[in-house]
Order: sequence, then C-alpha cells, then structure tokens
Amino acid sequence: MPSARAAARSQLVLLADAQEWFSRALETVLVPGGYSVVKVYTAPGLLQQVERTEPDAVILAIDLPGGGGLSLCRLLRAEARVTASTPIILTQPTPATRRQVLAALRVGAAELWGQRLDAEELLLRLAVQLRAKADADHAWAEGLVDPATQLYNARGLARRVRELGAEARRRAKPLACVAFAVDEDVARSAERVTRVLREAARTSDAVGRIGPREFAVIAPETGADAALRLAERLGGALTGRPRHRTGARAEFLAGYDAVADAALPKFDPATLLAHASAALAAAARDPVAGRIRRFENGLRRM
Repeated sequence: MPSARAAARSQLVLLADAQEWFSRALETVLVPGGYSVVKVYTAPGLLQQVERTEPDAVILAIDLPGGGGLSLCRLLRAEARVTASTPIILTQPTPATRRQVLAALRVGAAELWGQRLDAEELLLRLAVQLRAKADADHAWAEGLVDPATQLYNARGLARRVRELGAEARRRAKPLACVAFAVDEDVARSAERVTRVLREAARTSDAVGRIGPREFAVIAPETGADAALRLAERLGGALTGRPRHRTGARAEFLAGYDAVADAALPKFDPATLLAHASAALAAAARDPVAGRIRRFENGLRRM
C-alpha cells in the first residue's frame, strides 16, 4: 500500500538513448555526482522502466527508436506516467536551435540539451531541476496527506483514483473502491487504524481518510467479489471479528463499487469513490438491511 510519505532514496536518473557511448558518457558524469542511473535503449524499455523505477529525472534522446523523444515526452506528461514535477530533459546530437527548444518545451520537456555538454554545467542544471522537483513533491505530499494517520486525505485519494483509473484503463483491468466507517472509539486511535489498514491492504492499494470516521481503499485489479471480500477483511481486522458478512459488529459499515473493465466507454474512475461513499451512507441509514453494500441499481444489497 503506497503511503503518501515516500521512503528516502538516492535520486534516480533514467537515461533513454540508443547510443550506448552517449549513455556511458552521461553515466560517468552522473554517478560521481551522486546519482543512481538506469539505462534503456528503446521507447518500450523507457515506458516499462518509468513504471518500475519512478525516476526523479528522465534524460531522453530526441531520436529514441520506437517512439521519438517529442512524442514520448508528450505521452509521459499526458498520461501522468511521471509526476508533473519530474524533469524530462531531451537530448540531440547537434546544438539546439530556438525552434527545436520551443518544440521541446511545448511537449513538456524541462530543457533540450545538445550533446556537446560541459560536465559541470550538466550537473548544475540537473541539480536546479531536481531541487524544484523536491520542493514540488514536498508540497504535493503535505497537501494530500491526513496529518493524524499519514494516509491520503480526501483530496489525495481523489487524485490517486484518477491515476489508478488511468492505469487500469490502459490495461483493461478491473478497479474497485471500498468506503467504510468505524465507531468513534476506533477512529480516535489513529495509530491503530493506520497499522491495521497497512496490514490488511495490499501494497498496490491506495488507502485514505475521507472523513472523521470514514476511510476508503482504491483497489487495482479487483472485481466486485474481491471488493466484497476486501470489505469483510477490513471489518474483521478493525473489529477483531472473523471475516464473514453477518459477523461484523455494528460499528463497522462499508459500501463498495467495482468495474470489471476500466477500458469500458464513458467509465470515470472518480465515480467509484463517489459510489462507494454513497453505498456507505445507505448502509449507515439502514444497517439492518445490510452493513456492507454495493452501489448498483439503486444501492442493491449484496
């Protein structure tokens, strides 16, 4: 379960260039400068590594095979495969003209470098870009985190459902959201709630606090049946009771919604969080009718 506070690590630069000699030349500058480096040589390799490594900066050749630097930069920005503050630096084998620089900036690049670079200037320019990214990331984290639990707040969870929804749509995978409420005594123990949720949720799930006693989990690759099991598991973990629908105590109420294929036309990931919250509200109004409900066709009980 990714927390909103990322673990500290050395800054990672992803180099994408088909010319091995140029990648090695940059590596000999970056590694002594304190950076970790991952090298790729094609557009598919770049896209795979961006998802796997979450780089702090991307240095991308204009003529990268399989995509081209300008198109790939636009893709990375449009589909949020890197954060808005992650510098994408385009490179080319000749000095950059004004027209080329403007074209690079228009697709979201931070800079366009020619390959005749001074090593000291390269490190200084990159350091400036990464200081700006660190400040932006800090502000982003502080603005999207619930201070008491260090989970996402409602704003942060709304952002994560859009991001996970975009990924699910790209892969035509299911996506689910479970919203749940605990009683006041449980809610007061923010440390316990956080610990239980970190243990009960998967590493791929995004977990947040959406109200004083209300929480939600965005669960990738999770259909309706699995979402129901997730709600039951959370109920059991938070109340200390077994994972079955009728065994959860009255202080735990949940609502959920799921889509089998996020690539379906007109699917909006934000509706999952809204629907799960609405189903939770319905369960709170009439818990006897069902403490765990799915939003479907007028909040039909599952």
